[in-house]
Amino acid sequence: MRRVLIVSPHNASRELLRRILAEPGLSVSATGDTDDAFSAITSTPPALVVVDLRRPDEDHPLFLGLLRKRHPALPVIALVPGRLRIFDGRHERVREAYGDTAEALHQMLGALKQAMNDLLAQDLLRVLRTPVGRA
Repeated sequence: MRRVLIVSPHNASRELLRRILAEPGLSVSATGDTDDAFSAITSTPPALVVVDLRRPDEDHPLFLGLLRKRHPALPVIALVPGRLRIFDGRHERVREAYGDTAEALHQMLGALKQAMNDLLAQDLLRVLRTPVGRA
């Protein structure tokens, strides 16, 4: 079963993201503590990490930097004010998600869900792809 880890300092955000991202065949876990997140990533690496940086918190931008440094190939989606930063392990792209309205939140969550599905499909392709090398 593929696993997604959500890291957010706010309970309501963690619960909303966990409910939005839940799918059959996918284990979604969440934590607000960055040390717990690193322990979970080290013990059982997830297929994807979602980091919520939409509200000010000292630890989480530092966590994102350390995560990218320690696990450079791990796919990460960072929710920052007004955009999603999507890192697939090799390239980063940005999806704009402006506004404070319910419609803007709906669009941002839809973009998050689509980005998650894209990254999980890429992860599945990596797992299923036959090794290339000399015979």
